[in-house]
Amino acid sequence: SGFYWPGLADWSSFLALDEAMAFWDLVGIEPARTYCNYVVRDAAVLLADGWGTELGIPEELLSTMALVQLPEFAALKGELNYEAAEMVQNALYAEKIEVPVKALSGKLYVRISAHIYNHIEEYETLRDVVLQLQKSDSL
Repeated sequence: SGFYWPGLADWSSFLALDEAMAFWDLVGIEPARTYCNYVVRDAAVLLADGWGTELGIPEELLSTMALVQLPEFAALKGELNYEAAEMVQNALYAEKIEVPVKALSGKLYVRISAHIYNHIEEYETLRDVVLQLQKSDSL
């Protein structure tokens, strides 16, 4: 094939496999999964409480991802649709926050997730930046 050039292959994933497997043996899959579930649950409740909104699904159904409704923004007038979600997502990105923003049934939500390298302070930053953007006349 004209697209297969062995000289350009990146073998780093194969070379790192032993260390990756050793890491997961050390940490353990179940403890890591449990940690991630608790981080998302705590973060989702923190955000919903901080913004005065609600979760997209009941708390007991959360796993390593959650939808949290965003508060109303002074800068957003009219229908909360894809374009509004993109404006909020871009405003968050400008603040160095990478989080998907989705428009569902006329409301905006952030979709948060967690992995073993995440910690609750990151979600506190998200909460605080959203509260600042909420009062802004432009996004």
